[in-house]
Parts: sequence; C-alpha cells; structure tokens
Amino acid sequence: MGKKSVLLLCVDPSEPRPGIGAVDMAFIIKLDNGNITDIKSIYPGQMAHPTATPPPSLKATGVDKWYLHDALWEKDTEKGAKIAQEIVEYNTGEKTDAVVIVTPEAVDAILARIGPVYVEGEGYISGNSIEFLREEQKSGYSRGEAVKSLMKALLNATRDRDKYVSLVDEVVRQNARGTIIVIPQHALIEFLTYIGFEKLIQ
Repeated sequence: MGKKSVLLLCVDPSEPRPGIGAVDMAFIIKLDNGNITDIKSIYPGQMAHPTATPPPSLKATGVDKWYLHDALWEKDTEKGAKIAQEIVEYNTGEKTDAVVIVTPEAVDAILARIGPVYVEGEGYISGNSIEFLREEQKSGYSRGEAVKSLMKALLNATRDRDKYVSLVDEVVRQNARGTIIVIPQHALIEFLTYIGFEKLIQ
C-alpha cells in the first residue's frame, strides 16, 4: 500500500445547501502502510480555489470565491471533493490521494463504538458529538477548534490496535449508510484489503 495522504473533511449538514454540508474542519492524514504517521489540521477559514468560480446558487449568497468551507456546496460530491483537494493543495502545497467526508452522525457512531475517548482539557467523552461541540463553543472555542479536539481524540484512541480494527469496521458500516463518503471509493477497498491481510499476518 505504501505511503498515502488522505484529506479528511468534517461536515456540518445543518447549514442549508444542495450538497452534503459545510466543511467545518479538515485534516491531512498521512498513512504509511495503513498506519497513521502524521495528522495536520487545516482550518478552512479563508482558503479559496485559485481559479474555480462558485456555482450560481453559492454566488447568490454573496460569495465571490469558492472557499473550502463551501467546497461541497453542490450535490455532485465527487466534484466537491476534487475542488476541496485543489483548494488544499493550492493553499498548503500538500497533494492528497483520497478524500474522506465525515458527518456528525458517523462521528457519533464511531464514538459509541470505540469510546469513551479522552479529549484534552475536557476529560472522557463517549456520547453526542453535536452536544460536545456546542459545549466547546460555549466555552469560547471556534467550531473548527472543537471539531479538531474531538477528531484528534478519536485518532489518538486508534493507537490501540483493537480500537483501530473497530474503527475501520465502523467506517465500513457508516460508508454503507452514506454518513462517511470515500472518494475514490476504490481507495477504501484497497485500504480494507490491506488491513485484512495485515490482520491475517499478525
């Protein structure tokens, strides 16, 4: 499998738009033979596409650039994922091999499966991620920072081999439900095949 770079997009479906949701927070996750070697946080902020023009319905909201926050504006999620990759590459210089889009529903399912997880400064959480994010925002965190602290806690928990296997299993379930989207889809199959072989070897 070798070295791969994955763009993880955490979306908020509660913001009205034709597509799956607004990008609250993004991460570049580096994998080496299926193991996480590095996690880089990407705050969508003012990151915009260098050349792509926002679709008319997005322009109508008063936006003149296609920002990462709105990369998944349209119903065409594959196109949105490509836009997101191009925005991130242009703004950070980092090229990614695949995109994983995660909704709060999927995060809750993963939390229920592998939790409780330890969030720095907050202690252990295992339940409602939306509620957790609200509480964090009340404490003065931006939504991006709150999502970052939660995702880091989840990814740290997967250093435990059993939790990692459970996480991968839950990702497959959520992918089937459409709450986690992997683009291209064959990247997930390739990853799972590799993890499967690795488990047989151990």
